[in-house]
Amino acid sequence: MKKRIMLHPGDTMTSEERLQAVINLQVPDRVPSCPFIYYFSAFYAGISVHELWSQPGKYRLAMDRCYRDLGPWDVYYPVNPLRPELYTFIMPMKAKWPGIDLPPDSICQLLEEEIMKAEDYRWISELAQRIPKLTYIPFFMRMISRAWDDIGEDPRGYAFILSRLVAHLANWRYEFELMKKRGVTTLYGFLPEAAFDTFSLARGFLEFARDLKKRPEEIAAAADDLTEGYLFICRLVCFLMGIKRIEIFVHRSSTDFISPETFRKLSLPSLKALVEKLVAAGIAPILHCDGNWDMNLEALRELPAGHCVIQFDGPTDIFLAKQVIGDRVCIMGDVPSDILALGSPMEVDEYCHRLIEEVGRGGGYIMGAGCEIPPNARAENVKAMLDSVTKYGYYDREG
Repeated sequence: MKKRIMLHPGDTMTSEERLQAVINLQVPDRVPSCPFIYYFSAFYAGISVHELWSQPGKYRLAMDRCYRDLGPWDVYYPVNPLRPELYTFIMPMKAKWPGIDLPPDSICQLLEEEIMKAEDYRWISELAQRIPKLTYIPFFMRMISRAWDDIGEDPRGYAFILSRLVAHLANWRYEFELMKKRGVTTLYGFLPEAAFDTFSLARGFLEFARDLKKRPEEIAAAADDLTEGYLFICRLVCFLMGIKRIEIFVHRSSTDFISPETFRKLSLPSLKALVEKLVAAGIAPILHCDGNWDMNLEALRELPAGHCVIQFDGPTDIFLAKQVIGDRVCIMGDVPSDILALGSPMEVDEYCHRLIEEVGRGGGYIMGAGCEIPPNARAENVKAMLDSVTKYGYYDREG
């Protein structure tokens, strides 16, 4: 029998049991915590950002220090690519990297340049007719070959990227096991960008804005045609990682970028289709929804109930989200970056208390930051956020 590790004396569930409960909209023993920590760990541990992404051992030491000093937390949020090229395998954009193109303590900068051509929409549809389940890899290999001058869209390029992907997944698997031994579960095993949003990133914002007017049908068709390829790669990596959860980045479908009408017409159909297929395969989707989603909340009710997590950041009214979709999906977030960086521990504590009381009422809630914990967050504020789930989050102590 496997040992059931409890993180706190008052716990009656493991971290994995707690996470599964809130995803299924059940009431757990307490609110789970899942801090999105990356750059913050480098500054807190006193290493450079270049060391953070280029040396897995130093990344683990930095995360260990955060966990030891500020934690524990229930759910590990992995966002550490072993190689810069692998970042493009998820988000198809050119980038400048600390220690290569930028000073070693800089933050990675994404470049708003066109690497996907307008004719690629039709190419995707042609590809889907020939190899519907394998569209993900050739599409992203084409994007990688345009983002990186030394990687070709040829057998050598494929071998280069796939060998690095295998090494990355092996490193992740190792890290996931280390976390598991502590009693910490992992949020997901893979993290693709939604198809519509992928096009927005790869085309560049201005070109994609023109596409929305000139060729909306091609956008919708290409997004649909990538669905089976997305499903195949998600199922494969979930199997390899041993985690049946997938994070889907939805970076450019909020009303900060497109209208609610455009979202319903061009983004939601392929997103919904992928989510439904993942759920049917026994995989829980976690949607990372940046930007303001207040006017799209009603549309998100179309997602399968009791199977999904939606992570919001600051612009979305998370309390409104609880009212509109809290009976359909688990909500994650959204301690604001400005409070974590500039506020006091008391302010963080008060906001987290409100989140637990209002968004956490009845279950279906995960405590976390609004997107990533900022690099300049105050350590005592991060600790206050993580401490709040044991201070206020036990459901059997409500009353």
